[in-house]
Amino acid sequence: MQQSQVFYAADAMLDSEHLQFRSAFRRFVEERLAPLAALGERERRFPLEVYEELRQGGYLAPGCPEEIGGCGGDILAGCVYYEELSRIPAGVSAGVFAHQHLALKPLQTLGSDVQKREYLLPAVRAERIGAFALTEPDAGSDIMGIRTRARRDGDDWIISGSKLYITNGTIADFILVAARTSPERRPDALSLFIVDARSAGVSASPLDKLGNHSSSTALIAFDDVRIGPDQLLGKVGGGLTQLKATLSSGRILQATRGLGIAQIAMEKSMSYARQRQAFGRFIGEFQGVGFKVAEMAARIEAARLMIYSAARSHLAGADAGVGASMGKFLAADAVTYAVREAVTIHGGYGYMEESGLPRLYRDAPESYIGEGTPEIQLRIIARAMGLKC
Repeated sequence: MQQSQVFYAADAMLDSEHLQFRSAFRRFVEERLAPLAALGERERRFPLEVYEELRQGGYLAPGCPEEIGGCGGDILAGCVYYEELSRIPAGVSAGVFAHQHLALKPLQTLGSDVQKREYLLPAVRAERIGAFALTEPDAGSDIMGIRTRARRDGDDWIISGSKLYITNGTIADFILVAARTSPERRPDALSLFIVDARSAGVSASPLDKLGNHSSSTALIAFDDVRIGPDQLLGKVGGGLTQLKATLSSGRILQATRGLGIAQIAMEKSMSYARQRQAFGRFIGEFQGVGFKVAEMAARIEAARLMIYSAARSHLAGADAGVGASMGKFLAADAVTYAVREAVTIHGGYGYMEESGLPRLYRDAPESYIGEGTPEIQLRIIARAMGLKC
């Protein structure tokens, strides 16, 4: 059969610097990070050694300026970064994303000089690992339903409540916490705080997951945790506005993690279709197989094009919220289809761990649940169209 080819129609939306970055970073991920990720997957832990490798390779903190220790790059470079990082066990990309985007981005845009010195700069160098605590047992996509409270006590704040499914929860040195500073259900009722993970009253319990075994996920309890006034991030009551800014760009980047998983599933399927024979023919010559691989490619490229379009809108300063939701929805569709059909194409071998497909099958759901489920994305899109659903 003809040699397999991988088409990236969305490359037309990238600059030459992005393409060069992808080529170099893919080699780095395969050679330096893949063995560490595989070990973390087996041992069910986030391999902290990843950060030393990223530091040595010059790939720490994409999106952060080089003058403060980051590797620079725009949000399109970030899209490339997280897709490539998700080609290996995706728990690693989940942990890195939670630290380098969800924790660092608010600090970079909202932090005071003191907060940047004490948290941002060490975090950019991966000397302190961050987590972002938003979801609760009774509040996830419904941000206004957050119950964790922050009340004043003199100049200090006292935080009480719990956060669930927090990536990096057991390994974080500091946690950005969304808490209610007003009892009313209104936009200015939420605020963001920086909490040292070693503070009295903070406890993290690890959670056992379906997939992403190379990441840390935890239930974090805050039992009357006292923090100083300088631990407020931004302004009191600015939490919802601040969260939206982080989550919009976060959805763009999170969607590319699903692309990385889908892309590997497609590449494995292409390779297998060229090598496996049945009834005297390579199975890729049968339409039942060839069409499945072609449909994987079409769905993946449609998602990638939408994601890159949203990223370019974001770069232009436009509201990219709807585009981000469309991209994330399409990526969820692409990765669900790709991993399911990849297992089917491989038959019995696809059901075996040695094929690598069971891990992709397990890792895929987190890529589209995180940062908002497909249903949440459809709700955002529908409302933008004037449909009050």
